[in-house]
Amino acid sequence: MRILLLIFCALFISKSSTEKVFEGELIYHHDMKINSKNYSESRKYYDTLTVTYKNKNYIKLTNKKNYEKILFIDSLRKIYVIYKDNLNKSKNLSMNEDNLNFGKLYNRENSHFGKIVSLSKSDTILSFDKIECNLKKLLVEREYGNETYIYSDYNDLKLTDNRNILRNIGEQIHPEQIASELKNSILYYYKLEVKNTDLYEEYKLVKINNKKINDSVFEIPEHKDAKGYKKENRKKGRFKFYELTK
Repeated sequence: MRILLLIFCALFISKSSTEKVFEGELIYHHDMKINSKNYSESRKYYDTLTVTYKNKNYIKLTNKKNYEKILFIDSLRKIYVIYKDNLNKSKNLSMNEDNLNFGKLYNRENSHFGKIVSLSKSDTILSFDKIECNLKKLLVEREYGNETYIYSDYNDLKLTDNRNILRNIGEQIHPEQIASELKNSILYYYKLEVKNTDLYEEYKLVKINNKKINDSVFEIPEHKDAKGYKKENRKKGRFKFYELTK
């Protein structure tokens, strides 16, 4: 019995030692379609998403025409959106604070697209960095939409939490059924399709920059109450509004 226990511990330590926590940048190509409309000229459209990730914190930066930077701080359970506000007379950047503790939003697992109906897993091949990679595909059917996840069973780089950083904040925590399959893997491809519509959104990983990220990158910029929102900022609500002072 003692020998079996020692063998099990040795195997566990060996497996754990090969897995590395990911820290760095993930760069995705983004595409979306809504009822055949071309969004390439829209201010909301972007074709590149860069995610800077470290210790559950992340920054999402798009190449859309209007500047927008999303900063998530895990210890605070808050997300900050920094953007150019055309109504801001000072022309300084504005910032919204979204408190994810409000109404237990952060802990929500159910998607806007309904409960999970079924899951199916298969092998697939995807071109990444000009190399054909043997990966895993997870198809998730929901009541009102379908999700496709493509990830690696062998990549030793893992995120530090059970999160789909590509989705909107309210739907980022993977349900247990999906989490048990993905096991914190970096997504090489993700697609969301809405049933009975011509609507989809997809992300394809084009580059992984595994590197050290300075903690100062995740510091919340100096700010003050936005003019016209002081009353709202005093309330114990989910959103607050600020203007950056630097």
